[in-house]
Amino acid sequence: MILDYNDLISTQTFTILGILTAFYFFQRFASFVWLYYLRPPSLHKFLHGKEPYALITGASDGIGRAVAKELYERGFNLILHGRNETKLKAAIDQIHASGKGPKRDIRFFLASADAADVDFTKIVEQFKDLRITLVINNVGGGRLRAQRIDAFSGEDLLGDIRVNALFSFDLTHALLPQLRAAGGPVEVVFVGSQSADIAIPRLSTYAASKSFLYQLTRCLNADETYGSPSQVRFTYWNVGTVITNSLREKPSLFYPLAADFAKNLMGIIGCGREKVTPYAPHAMQQLLVGLLPKSILLHHATKTIQRIIDETEKRTD
Repeated sequence: MILDYNDLISTQTFTILGILTAFYFFQRFASFVWLYYLRPPSLHKFLHGKEPYALITGASDGIGRAVAKELYERGFNLILHGRNETKLKAAIDQIHASGKGPKRDIRFFLASADAADVDFTKIVEQFKDLRITLVINNVGGGRLRAQRIDAFSGEDLLGDIRVNALFSFDLTHALLPQLRAAGGPVEVVFVGSQSADIAIPRLSTYAASKSFLYQLTRCLNADETYGSPSQVRFTYWNVGTVITNSLREKPSLFYPLAADFAKNLMGIIGCGREKVTPYAPHAMQQLLVGLLPKSILLHHATKTIQRIIDETEKRTD
């Protein structure tokens, strides 16, 4: 059988496409293995100077407290944020009690992340003499609503946006001059959510706010490398489901406890990626989700949201 010219071109085209596809998936697999299993830790880059501090918002409980504990054990002094003084002081006592090595400094500040009148200049002023080299903007929360957004007041919805986007934005804005003057590498993390990558009913303000944080990350990195470059860099963590006191699910490979999640992400800090999923099973989950049609994703998301709403209503009855 003799192939004509068109058949030959078609065969070559499919061969090239197959090679490119195989190379693409190999590159993604190699990148995954390097990031989560082979890459040397780089957290030490931010332990420069005499007394480096890590600032963590939303640190009274959950992911924030677990991350604070891990950073303290690895040599950082801490500045912790919360809105409830009793809970925050209890978290500080727990960190001090479980910490390894010499006792280090832990300071704190109180602020309601959904309030419109937070004085960020005053907050930053009290820490102006400290060398802050790592900032984890963790504060946030997906307040699940059983109704659509038009059933709530604009102020109520704006409170969600303040918690999940504006508090981190305003705090970073106030901190930036001090971070640039730290005299070494500084990383600012915005804790995002995988819910920003797919359409989920009843989470409009939460998911949209997390999308804002990702674009903010990109633009701030561009700002800090344009003109007179600084050593401040920004990273967006694309976080999946983590078990905390506010999310009662059975722990599993894809639903880690906050303490286990925090231990895993210590190796991700300073990885140099602008957007990263800090927990390997969540990254695998995200890859699989990206292969599914939108209709299937929406169906699964709707069922999940309805189950959570039903369970929440049962607990409040």
